[in-house]
Amino acid sequence: MQNAENTLAKIKEEREAAQAETSTETAKPEATKMLTEKQAIARAQRQALKDLCNTLQAAAKAAGIEQKPNELLREFYASAGHTELKTFDQWKEAGFFVRKGEKAILLWGHPKPSRQAKEAAKQAGKPEEEAENDFYPLAYLFSNKQVARRQ
Repeated sequence: MQNAENTLAKIKEEREAAQAETSTETAKPEATKMLTEKQAIARAQRQALKDLCNTLQAAAKAAGIEQKPNELLREFYASAGHTELKTFDQWKEAGFFVRKGEKAILLWGHPKPSRQAKEAAKQAGKPEEEAENDFYPLAYLFSNKQVARRQ
């Protein structure tokens, strides 16, 4: 549990550092600056998730366990009480709302083709649908501990 809290604190620090780093940029048009901030935050979140996955996979490998990264992440979050994970819209449809100030929990989304894979398929004369799924987007989820039932 202590390890989980340390890792979550590290992710929070990295997220805040990425936000602080991008907020110091100036001399760019406002629309471009906003896009850059979003990209920097997303990159920091991806890196934090990669680091967490690498740590969990190393620990699992040392214990002789082989699991997929999302399975390890779900177990990690479950150890902190986050047992049921859904998207914002899924919680809304189920009659719940996400409490104000709650931050999403990150998992890897379903793979999809990257821009480079789409371009390579296009150059090879293949349709975009046949491009290799080599990009794993971030999935932003909320847990049962972050929601409340609507009145």
